[in-house]
Amino acid sequence: MRNVVLYMITSLDGFIATADGVSEIYDYEPTAEEHQFANEFFGSLDGIVFGRVIYELFVSYWDALDLDDPDVPEVEKDFARLFRPMPRIVFSRSLDAVPENTTLIKDEADDQLASLKRGPGGNLGLVCGPELLAALVRRRLVDEVRILVRPIVLGRGKTLFGEVDPPLPLELLETRAFGSGVVVNRYRPMYGA
Repeated sequence: MRNVVLYMITSLDGFIATADGVSEIYDYEPTAEEHQFANEFFGSLDGIVFGRVIYELFVSYWDALDLDDPDVPEVEKDFARLFRPMPRIVFSRSLDAVPENTTLIKDEADDQLASLKRGPGGNLGLVCGPELLAALVRRRLVDEVRILVRPIVLGRGKTLFGEVDPPLPLELLETRAFGSGVVVNRYRPMYGA
């Protein structure tokens, strides 16, 4: 069985975007240390599961990155090289077409992901918004949570987990601090605890 590992960036107060949906979290420039960490994580996956909004952000940047531009840091070029051929699954009710290396799932996201988990292969990364995440957590489909916490307080906005009900206890497995003040916490969901 494949594991699904959530990988998201939040503010210190748990928000992934401002109240109007404009992403403050993704506008930050990761340090080389943080980028190398992301490269190692995403390089260990057999595919990435996306919600539509974050999928479009990733694709518009990483698929278009000029690998010949001498001003682009090597660590970013490395990520683009591993991301471009990687199998992608995107959950979207509004997209009609996706590139060849992407599977589009329009309905029954939780059933479709449950089926993918039972398939052959290694771990799948999950990068999505609160609505999809809450649906997947309700079905106990997220096996691990990795949250990079930026040292910024937004005060309000979109929370990472949205409306998860009932509350989901998490077991802390590991914490790592980067020189920038960003902290990554690795958790295991304690379903039924």
